[in-house]
Amino acid sequence: MPYILVRGNLASYSHRYPWRVLVSGLKAADIEQLTRFASGGYCDDSTIVYLQHPCVVLTALEVLGYKVVASSSTSVKQDYNEYMWTMRKDFAEPEPEPPIKTGKPIWHITAKNILAHLRRYHQFDRHSLKWSLSVGSGLQLNKII
Repeated sequence: MPYILVRGNLASYSHRYPWRVLVSGLKAADIEQLTRFASGGYCDDSTIVYLQHPCVVLTALEVLGYKVVASSSTSVKQDYNEYMWTMRKDFAEPEPEPPIKTGKPIWHITAKNILAHLRRYHQFDRHSLKWSLSVGSGLQLNKII
């Protein structure tokens, strides 16, 4: 489960862009989905700044599948409060694969190997033996008369 951190202010700053939301840990595909929102660029390699109200960014992230799992107030300055949200996105469960795929050989068994094993246990004329293999609950060698 990938986790991301979202930090933003609820009271507006006094300059041109009243809100700044920093999002850390997004994957490239999620960043691509959020390109319609005004961005202030990158703070560092893993943090991007959005110039939107935190509720707008949190709602967009929820649409992408993220859910808030924790939140806190950072209280950096007294004149405005910053909040931090931890969000998580669940992975889609992969479909279970069948233990035996049909249409593909399970073991590489040749007639030469089978004849070698039969020689150990039975006396027979290898030229007159006709055989078939069946795989069910186990491997069986069936003599065809």
